Amino acid sequence: MANYIVHAIALAETVLDKSALTYRRSFGQPYTQLSYIWYLEGPGPKIVVDAGVDSEYLAKVRGIPSTDIQSVGAGLEKFGVKPEDIDLVIITHLHHDHVAQGSQFKNAKFIVQQAELDGATNPHPTVAPQYPKHFFSGLNFETISGDVEICDGVSVISTPGHTVGGQSVVVNTVKGKVIICGLCTIQENFEPPESVRKTTPVIPCGVFVNLFDTYDSLVRIKDSADIVLALHEPKFRDTAIG
Repeated sequence: MANYIVHAIALAETVLDKSALTYRRSFGQPYTQLSYIWYLEGPGPKIVVDAGVDSEYLAKVRGIPSTDIQSVGAGLEKFGVKPEDIDLVIITHLHHDHVAQGSQFKNAKFIVQQAELDGATNPHPTVAPQYPKHFFSGLNFETISGDVEICDGVSVISTPGHTVGGQSVVVNTVKGKVIICGLCTIQENFEPPESVRKTTPVIPCGVFVNLFDTYDSLVRIKDSADIVLALHEPKFRDTAIG
């Protein structure tokens, strides 16, 4: 099986209440999370996971204190790649901060779960603000359902709960199976404090459409991976895994 290296490319940092990431815990604690795209370097197609966001949208439109770290182009340039060189963009879910920069990947096919695209196109009123349609309405989507191999060494697994059709990306590396978690999490969701681990192996994220599915998806990811990469964990900034 082909091996890839996962490059975490941080685009923006955001300050929010930690309870948005850790269900019913850490209320009132400010936390700085990062928003990433993930470049998969390997022998197959040029792949990016998620399309990212910039601080201008987060701060001016969403009202979330944010600062830019780098642009999509600057992040990819470090690996000799331009946004227009990317063949595939695997979208974990269609919340604004994971698809806002999608138009930069002009030649890419966007892989998303059919349930996620359906839910984003016709969202429930309670989650509609998370899905600005102008970010994704013109993208070249390929829809899939369930667990699917994308190419040799890269596959996706269905991990709903945070959204109706979330998916996580499984990457084969020399260090083992890496899973980029498709739910908005930090490492604490997978590595709870010892006092919490006595009752639960994971902490659900604080934003979800189905709490039970969220828990089950996190357990599936934790049990399946050699290395878990949480989507908003700040410690992955400027790191390569694999």
